[in-house]
Amino acid sequence: MKLNFLLKVLMLINLILLILQLFLMGAFWDFYLYPFLNLMVPVIAVINIFFFIFWIIKFKWPFLLFVFSILIGFKDWEKLYKFPNNAIPISNGIKVMSFNVRLFNSFKWIDTNSVPQSIESFINKENPDLVCLQEYSKEFSPMFKNYPHQYTAPSKKDGNNGLCILSKYPLENRARLDFENSDNSALYAEFYYKKDSVRIYNVHLESLRINLKDTLFTQEHSQKFLDRIQSVIKEQELQIDLFEKIDKKNNYPTIICTDLNNNAFSSVYKRLKDDRSDAFVISGDGLGATYKLAYFPFRIDFIFVDKKFKVINFETHDLKLSDHKPISALLEWK
Repeated sequence: MKLNFLLKVLMLINLILLILQLFLMGAFWDFYLYPFLNLMVPVIAVINIFFFIFWIIKFKWPFLLFVFSILIGFKDWEKLYKFPNNAIPISNGIKVMSFNVRLFNSFKWIDTNSVPQSIESFINKENPDLVCLQEYSKEFSPMFKNYPHQYTAPSKKDGNNGLCILSKYPLENRARLDFENSDNSALYAEFYYKKDSVRIYNVHLESLRINLKDTLFTQEHSQKFLDRIQSVIKEQELQIDLFEKIDKKNNYPTIICTDLNNNAFSSVYKRLKDDRSDAFVISGDGLGATYKLAYFPFRIDFIFVDKKFKVINFETHDLKLSDHKPISALLEWK
């Protein structure tokens, strides 16, 4: 059971990474000093899991470090991974879907011409009551004839691309939130469901614009990369400022569908979620990853709901018609 020098070094690295992960996940207090590190929590977690497997195989006691980290930060781990819930939802409710459709493949990222029709067929099959679409293209969009009530608005004045809310309920008090100097924006509308009016938001925050050409291997490139991440997250914070200003005047229960362009350990996640429920945390399954960042799975798409709603079911759909996966939640009044 004794550790040689190399294993002691590995144990120290593992311990540091576990402590860092707990801090970044907010297990002790909110820690947003280095936003890039908060973004990398899933990567750090995977490294720690590999350490755990390594210690198990070696039959060495440091595997307990991982066990202790789970016990300390269990609720925060739930933002990252949910054990499968095999219960079959038996209640009816209102079904809400959020999906970044990547302009319906207008730039031919996928080698097929049928993406818009396939997306419409998928939505019709899943039959949600409300659908929030990000990166919506008016030019390439199908008609969505099953949804008589539609609210679309460009992210820029006189633009063609933006956001859309599809609804089977009449939409009232519709409005757009204009994010200054951005290709992103937000929409909201209100609808009546059973006993109350509900406000639904469709929010698309500033993109991190990370691609495979980014590198951290030279000081010059790494500094530019980190500065850009910091700048984008400041933009996201300003966009949340505008959202909070608008929502402060809202007296109705709220549903928020969002492509956050950030993860569940960021300050913008905490602010947008506020005192609402993260539907994935309540009733999700597995990693719930909706986007691959440099081939690594991240959960950056969310549905937040007012505590007056019970989350009956949440699903991350394994669909390859965009660079994002659609998500849906089945809700009912408590």
